[in-house]
Amino acid sequence: MSGRLTANVMVGIVLAARADAGWSNDYNFLTIITNASLADVSADDTATLVHQLAELDTPRADGKRKRAAVVCSDEMAAGLLVYYELHSRTERMTDERFFRSEAAARAWLTGPAD
Repeated sequence: MSGRLTANVMVGIVLAARADAGWSNDYNFLTIITNASLADVSADDTATLVHQLAELDTPRADGKRKRAAVVCSDEMAAGLLVYYELHSRTERMTDERFFRSEAAARAWLTGPAD
C-alpha cells in the first residue's frame, strides 16, 4: 500500500484481494506500507477498520488461525498500527502483528504457531 490511506481505502484493498480469482482463505498475509500517509486515520477510524475487517474474517479450512503481518517503517504511523494490532486481537480470527522490517514479518509468518 502506498499513497494517502484511509480506513475505507484499506478495506477496499482487502475486498479487491478477496475478489481476485487466485484468492485463498488459507494463506497468511503480508502487507507492506511504503510512502504512505496514515495521517487521515484516527483512533476511531482504526476501531471501525478492525470491526469491518472482522466481518470479512473467515477461518481457514483446517481451523488454524491465519496470520497477517503489516510492515511499516514510518515512525509516525507506529502508534496507530500498534493500537490496531492490540484492538484486533479481541475481534479478529486472524492474528495480526505490526513490524518495522519485512525480514522480521516474514520470519514471524513462516515461524511456528504461538
